[in-house]
Amino acid sequence: MRNKNYLIRLLGAALVLSSFTMCTKSLNKIEAPAIAAPGQDSVNLNLKAQAVTPYTYTVQPTEWMVDGTKIPAGAVIYIPAGKRGALLLKNIKGTAAAPITIVNKGGKVTISADITASYGFKTQNSQFFKVLGNGTPGIAYGFDVNGGNIGMTMDDLSTDFEIANVEVRNSGFAGIMAKTDPSCDAATWRGHFTMKNVIIHNNYVHKTGGEGLYVGNSFYADGVSISCGTVLPHDVVNVKVYQNLTDSTGSEGIQVGSATSGCQIYSNTVKNPGVSPFSAYQDNGIQIGEGTGGRCFNNIVRNAPGNGIIVLGLGDNVVFNNYILNSKSYGIFADSRYTPGPHFQFINNTIIASALGGIKLNSETIPMNTVINNVIIQPASVQPIIRKSSSVKLTASNNYTGTDVNACKFVNYTGGNFHLLSSSPLINKGANVLSYGVSFDYYGAKRPSGVAFEIGATEY
Repeated sequence: MRNKNYLIRLLGAALVLSSFTMCTKSLNKIEAPAIAAPGQDSVNLNLKAQAVTPYTYTVQPTEWMVDGTKIPAGAVIYIPAGKRGALLLKNIKGTAAAPITIVNKGGKVTISADITASYGFKTQNSQFFKVLGNGTPGIAYGFDVNGGNIGMTMDDLSTDFEIANVEVRNSGFAGIMAKTDPSCDAATWRGHFTMKNVIIHNNYVHKTGGEGLYVGNSFYADGVSISCGTVLPHDVVNVKVYQNLTDSTGSEGIQVGSATSGCQIYSNTVKNPGVSPFSAYQDNGIQIGEGTGGRCFNNIVRNAPGNGIIVLGLGDNVVFNNYILNSKSYGIFADSRYTPGPHFQFINNTIIASALGGIKLNSETIPMNTVINNVIIQPASVQPIIRKSSSVKLTASNNYTGTDVNACKFVNYTGGNFHLLSSSPLINKGANVLSYGVSFDYYGAKRPSGVAFEIGATEY
């Protein structure tokens, strides 16, 4: 009996030991190895491996290129604070659920390149990544890209990315560019490649030789003539350009082309665009280029030598709640080129002191131009709404026109406070525009705030 009990206890101990061994092996099998970045303690990292520490990679100041072929999805790429030369990131491939993040570490990163260099910061063949200059609290723009012909360029079939909290300055041409120009490689053509999910926000772009922000190709309809013939540029789908500040750009502050669906340009500040345009008519504030649809709203454009906003889009364009101040040409200029859509809609904009007129409509082939609830203040010598010919189809109502901005009764127009005083003639005089998707004002307040809609970009 005693021998039997002994055997049972021995067998039980063996089973416990076997179970412990099996569990230990299983745990080791599922744990990802912790890899220490320079300066990190690999022992401590391994102790914390159960917390799923992300893979990290630190770019050294001497590295001019990082090939992300072996960098896994969900990784964090650190760029340490300090001055460095131009940087190329290629084959950075995250996933929608686990993008790769490129972030500054320990302070501001200044990337300097000669103005004749191709770029300051560039991506090639990369997808699902984020470039974020928010790595250090208290620093608004953790990346400072100074110089390069193009300051930042997301190129060579790059797609699905976010660029935020970056300062770009002193570029020879564009500040931030996002497009792959068509070449004789069919992979770059429309139908073969689509740039998707482009998010550019909270950046400061200034003193550029060309456009501040340049997204998508400009020649959607006719394509580009190159050695192998005329080829069409790729579509851009789901673009959000918001809360950027551009100042003193050589050409347009913001230009978006070939953005065929899901395009939103909003809450940007465009100051002093077109200071040294490389060709005629490249001196506007915001250009909604060929092949671009969607919504452009809640922006402020100041001191454009050309038009405040120029619309050459698909014809499903809604432009609303914008402040357009002191344009030397028209406040809004619209022209139909490749325009298969049903309408241009200009609603609740406030246009002040445009030299040639408030809204100029050259859009003869568009089925209908809609101009509702706009404030247009300008010299008496020019017309507020101008049609190129009787072929321009127009629905206009509830617009306020005049020559004296003080008559609008803003709280402090010269100080940039565009809220309305209770005595403003704009209050409760607008048409109901909820059917156009206009349900809020320039400051984000609900429309209508009272018994009826206000005219102009701001509700009382």
